[in-house]
Amino acid sequence: MLVGVCRVILSIPESFSLKEKRRVKRSIVDKVRTRFNVSIAEVDSQEIWNELVLGISIVSTESKHIYQILSDVIKLLEEQKEAEIVDYEIEIL
Repeated sequence: MLVGVCRVILSIPESFSLKEKRRVKRSIVDKVRTRFNVSIAEVDSQEIWNELVLGISIVSTESKHIYQILSDVIKLLEEQKEAEIVDYEIEIL
């Protein structure tokens, strides 16, 4: 059994409050959960209103499958108009 972990840092340029950040986060998390069978949550920078750090994880028996799913999640996040990817890293444990 392998666990894939992805940490994504997003910038939310149009956010000027934590309320707006939560709205954007909820939208992104709902889209990812609807489309992919992954766990996703905000893992850092909870009090910074224009930055969103998401942790995404998936369990599989094949590393190729993990990379494919996490790459597809990154592609979906790149298509979001509300937030821009600043950085991300994928790790298999």
